[in-house]
Amino acid sequence: MFYRNPSADMMFRESELNTRLIKQAKIFHYGSISLISEPCRSTHLAAMKIAKQAGALLSYDPNLRLPLWPSAESAKEAIMSIWKEADIIKVSDNEVEFLMENGDPLNEDDILKTFWFDGLKLLVVT
Repeated sequence: MFYRNPSADMMFRESELNTRLIKQAKIFHYGSISLISEPCRSTHLAAMKIAKQAGALLSYDPNLRLPLWPSAESAKEAIMSIWKEADIIKVSDNEVEFLMENGDPLNEDDILKTFWFDGLKLLVVT
């Protein structure tokens, strides 16, 4: 169970980012929980942009924690809003089922058609 109302990560501001450190990163790894509320959402997006501009690979694990979100739809929308920014995505089979539009049984072709995009280097489904 997560308790997050409020927690320090929710209050993380862009002015608190260590941009020097982010620019030195070879890989910048992130999840979706920081997209739930402001100011953390804007900070998260700014950090991604800094890392990408500095040439880092962006690694994304949605790490779905549905009880933290206001609704399933808001979770799905936020998770997918940054999907195509990633170079590497690690997604669980439960997250794939949640994100799939039709809810049909999973097969590799459907997963690739749904989640692969030009520019993605690696998609890992666990």
